[in-house]
Amino acid sequence: MGTDFNVETIERLAKQLDEPPWLTERRRRALARHAELPWPHPSDDVWRRTDVSLLDPARGFTPVRPERLHAPPVAQLEELTRPLADEQLVIRVNGGWQTPPSPGEIVVQDLSRAASRQPELLQCLLEADGLTDAEQKLTSLNDAFHHDGLCVQVPSRLTSARPLRLLHVVSSAAQQALFPLTVITVGEGSAVTIIDEYVSLLASSQEGPSLINSRIELVLERGARLQYIRLQRWGAQVREFLFQRAMLAGDASLTAANIALGAVVSKAHLVTTLGGERASAKLYGFVFGHGAQHVDQHTLQDHQAPHTTSDLQMRAALQDQSQMIYTGLIRIAKQAVQTDAYQANHNLMLSPSAKAETIPMLEILADDVQCKHGASIGPIDEEQLFYVMSRGVPRDIAQRFLVLGFVEPIVQQVPFEPLQERLRREIEGSLHE
Repeated sequence: MGTDFNVETIERLAKQLDEPPWLTERRRRALARHAELPWPHPSDDVWRRTDVSLLDPARGFTPVRPERLHAPPVAQLEELTRPLADEQLVIRVNGGWQTPPSPGEIVVQDLSRAASRQPELLQCLLEADGLTDAEQKLTSLNDAFHHDGLCVQVPSRLTSARPLRLLHVVSSAAQQALFPLTVITVGEGSAVTIIDEYVSLLASSQEGPSLINSRIELVLERGARLQYIRLQRWGAQVREFLFQRAMLAGDASLTAANIALGAVVSKAHLVTTLGGERASAKLYGFVFGHGAQHVDQHTLQDHQAPHTTSDLQMRAALQDQSQMIYTGLIRIAKQAVQTDAYQANHNLMLSPSAKAETIPMLEILADDVQCKHGASIGPIDEEQLFYVMSRGVPRDIAQRFLVLGFVEPIVQQVPFEPLQERLRREIEGSLHE
């Protein structure tokens, strides 16, 4: 570990954030745990296709000091932070409030404040139960050095038709390491939509990478319904590790879409634990690769209770020399009888230099279950292309139609039409001829 990733940095962060002593002690334990654990071994199928040393902050990175981050360009920030419609918009820039949350039924606050007010709740939510040692090697860094912490609490029995849009903007410099942490809890019987958007605005002259190690915890209490969208637009110099976990109680329902448009190297672990009877999850993901992007995504559909269902669809469209690695595990515990789980991964190759790998995995310990998976890798279908061109559409436009049609099933899962339209424009605008 680099010399700047130490207890002194932890003490400085704790003082700056005015956090309670228990959270600072947790940071110290996480740092000690990180030192004990080995880095993921190349023999591990989930890790061996990505050079994990690229995510090691000891390789020339320093922990970011929020007060030293440069202000984003005003014009870019204004364009980015303009409301799309009538959503409830909360904006954080470099770990501070650009638009503070207005008082309302949904409580949005700094993690340090929530940790002071509700220590028992946060202690429980931040535990690493169920993580592999390899995952803990990286999540322990976030536990120790998180500085952009956000806590969202939806009270019980609240139904809100107005989406909550959380916009996180960072403007890091080369060789800086950032550690955002977001915790979202949805109370019993509530139904909400949350859009969680991450973007970095970096200087065009930046030389050298920055590192972002993120953690997101979603907790759905009994009967809760959450539509959650994470949209990632990190800059071209960003290396990312993301650990995102959703924990569902009985009768809870999650619809989640993870859309990744940025970062030069991205390693994401997306875990969904169905811990209560009749919990259900519909999970969607889309990766748009370009340049030399390397995207490695691992999903876990973890069925821990009877009568649970999960349906996952992951898609990638890959240009240039980009590559996508997908490993997906469906795990069904012995007690999780009458479970129904499905997993699909489809990759559209838009360049002969692009690469994709898909590795489905099953771990079934129960009888009386249904479990299926499917995968595909290939270029644009020539018959479909001929069909569109036969209607008088030029070849390049026909190709664009087919790519956008490939993406559309994922875009439609975004339950906010203005954001759907913006995503379509972004993706179409990024397509090469």
